[in-house]
Amino acid sequence: MKTAKDMIYGKYRRYEKIYINITWAYLILASLIYFIKNIFYIKPSLITDSGHNTALFLSIGICTACFAGNFFKKYLFNSGILENKTVFFVEKILTLFAISLILIYTNIGTWLFSILLIPIMITCLIRGLNLGLLLLISSFGMHTSLFLLRNLTEYANGRIQLSSIYDQFFSYSIYYIIFLFFVILFGLLYKEGIEHDFEDKKLMEQLEEKYQQLEAAQDEIKVQYEELMLTNNKLEQSNKKLSDSIGEFYTLQQISQAISSILDVKELLKHLNDIIIGVMGVSYSTIILYDEKTNRLKVHTTNISNPNDMVTMKDNINNGVLLNALNNGENIMENYVDPVQYIFTLGRDINSLICLPLNTKTRKFGLVLVEHTYSNAFDEDNLRLLNIISKQVGIVMENAELYNKMTELARKDGLTGIFNRQYFQDRLEVEFDNARRENYSLSLAIFDIDHFKKFNDTYGHLFGDKVLISIVETVSSTLRKNDIIARFGGEEFIILFPRTGLHEAYDKVEALRERVSQHVIKDNLITASVTVSFGVSSFDECTLTESDLVKTADDALYIAKEEGRNCVRMSKVLSGH
Repeated sequence: MKTAKDMIYGKYRRYEKIYINITWAYLILASLIYFIKNIFYIKPSLITDSGHNTALFLSIGICTACFAGNFFKKYLFNSGILENKTVFFVEKILTLFAISLILIYTNIGTWLFSILLIPIMITCLIRGLNLGLLLLISSFGMHTSLFLLRNLTEYANGRIQLSSIYDQFFSYSIYYIIFLFFVILFGLLYKEGIEHDFEDKKLMEQLEEKYQQLEAAQDEIKVQYEELMLTNNKLEQSNKKLSDSIGEFYTLQQISQAISSILDVKELLKHLNDIIIGVMGVSYSTIILYDEKTNRLKVHTTNISNPNDMVTMKDNINNGVLLNALNNGENIMENYVDPVQYIFTLGRDINSLICLPLNTKTRKFGLVLVEHTYSNAFDEDNLRLLNIISKQVGIVMENAELYNKMTELARKDGLTGIFNRQYFQDRLEVEFDNARRENYSLSLAIFDIDHFKKFNDTYGHLFGDKVLISIVETVSSTLRKNDIIARFGGEEFIILFPRTGLHEAYDKVEALRERVSQHVIKDNLITASVTVSFGVSSFDECTLTESDLVKTADDALYIAKEEGRNCVRMSKVLSGH
């Protein structure tokens, strides 16, 4: 199985291969342009110019060296040597040096400046922001040194004006300022990609482990089935053994089918409980779940129908016997039940029972408890079968829990923890259909933070992230249970108010706006406050369609910004309302 480091290295090889191919394209294009300009259209007067010829041969030499260097770089890439951080950095420095030579000592044109960004961008994507900044600074230093070396010599010989040198220096400095923006952008992409890679990898490793556990349990089922077939061959004369074996195989088959076809855990546990009752022929079967927060057991699924028996069970399952079995992972098989020891059987005429924990390596989920009114009703085969079932159930519950966690992550915004835009769009569609079908009001508000970019530039992006989180916490704490808030993009957020009219929604968001404006955000030595602007719309007072509900709220937000920000504006009401 690939590690997170392997995943990152695989991504590096893809980026580096693309970079090498782009370099080939640039080299070929640059050579064609240069030779067309300086050989095919050379002025006759320059043929005898020794200085021109020297520059021409020097340029040809530089181009040839660049082609050779790209061949060598491809060799380093194919052999894996470029994976070394030092070799990687030196190769990028030499590449940038070669590009600067071509730009300064050939008459190829400033369009080639764009290729300087490629190795710097690749470095940010593969190695991160710090190395990308170091490479950008080194490139600027090399370029400036080469530029001055050539142009000051030209100036000393009277071939170029000092003002021209200033203009050229200013021109290519602008390129490097633009490059700085891209370095920061791709550095942030690198950081976000690394975090997501490790998080996704961790989840995948957990799923792989659970899948392997499930496979192991299925292999055990296969082994048990083969053992049963062998037992049937040896004990062909025993109808009871044959019947028990068929029943056990049927149970395992039913469980396998249920696991593969039923996704809801509650429904699955109920189905498994019915299978246990039917195949094992017990009087009662109960699945008991464990709450880690309260350290208590709770009846989840049972076929006990007598109200008094049910009260006895619920009131007495949190006794030492069952909790010890859960905590120690121990099986209980008792064919002569003492009600004093097992007080949850008091007055219920229970004489035999089996109890097995639903545990995995990492979690304790609960217990399976089967009971019979007959004494000496169970044997080791019953215990073994129920043990297999309990292992299957434990693994299924753990996988379901992990799946729910992944589903929850997929619909949440990574920074603020509220819903993301995609999930909000899905919920909006459902809520809008319900509002139209049941004829109730549905209001929507969009808000964003006033002058957030300026705020970010002043205090930095990390504090800006803290502002977003703090604002979301402030707003979310006042919303109703059925209200839905999501991050709509950047510093823009959206709230859905089911069964809420336009003016009621206006009052709500006005209170939110005032609450946010009074909220003070602190982080170490920084203390600041922000304001927000709201736009509000409502179905069916302002619009009759789902798409217009968002659009009219957004238009109202635009008006709020135009009218000075830190305010709430409502969408226009349709005629007839």
